[in-house]
Amino acid sequence: MRKNDREVMRKNDSIEANNRRIDYEIVFSKKRKRAEIVVRPDLKIEFRAPQGLSSETIKEMVRRKAGWICKKLDSFEANKLPDPKKQYCEGETYLYLGREYLLKIVALDSIKKPLTALKDSELTVMIPEKAYKSLFPFLVKKTIWDFYSERAEEEVRSIIKDYSRKLGVSRPAFKVKYQKRRWGSCSADNVIRINFQLIMAPPEQLEYVVVHELCHIKEKNHSARFWRLVEKLMPGYEIYRKDLKRDGWKYVLSVLR
Repeated sequence: MRKNDREVMRKNDSIEANNRRIDYEIVFSKKRKRAEIVVRPDLKIEFRAPQGLSSETIKEMVRRKAGWICKKLDSFEANKLPDPKKQYCEGETYLYLGREYLLKIVALDSIKKPLTALKDSELTVMIPEKAYKSLFPFLVKKTIWDFYSERAEEEVRSIIKDYSRKLGVSRPAFKVKYQKRRWGSCSADNVIRINFQLIMAPPEQLEYVVVHELCHIKEKNHSARFWRLVEKLMPGYEIYRKDLKRDGWKYVLSVLR
């Protein structure tokens, strides 16, 4: 079992059912009150469980839902989404604030460090001519990540400044970083963390996530009062929340190894 933070524990398990093996990840959380099975478009299965639920109990619950799980897997497989993983090669498309840009890589003798620019429909990464060709994907990846992180930080800072005033709270500390499983979080001491990959989403979806986490400064759970506060600050947030759930699989930048 691996520990991601103080609130969540994870482990992998599987069952045999409906003439197939069903692999799933168990996600234990101190805050969760009831169990939930989630089948994701990438064909991964999560069993979200309150702490204390035994592996055998979870296995039995998965078995009872095996038919439903297989139907969901088959449905996602039949309508399989394109693989969002990037190789950081010229010609790939990259999202930025909801718009698609074609990656262009240029080797220049006149620069000493990689640079990035957005122009028209192109995301141009400029690499020093002397860089080894074999290192290009890693240099391009780092350059894009740095560029996206910087831009995401600018956007998040602006949103926090605006909505902190509307919420009537002091501007909280925030961090924009890579997060594999979360779009955002708000710690007990009100430090907000936002996944920099959200810079790929349309502005309204990024704005929704920041507003969501800001509201946790006043309401630490997802109570009715919390959602009323989100609605007050961002009327119509349900649309952006739904769109993020539908399209979030697109907002992924691969980690090269």
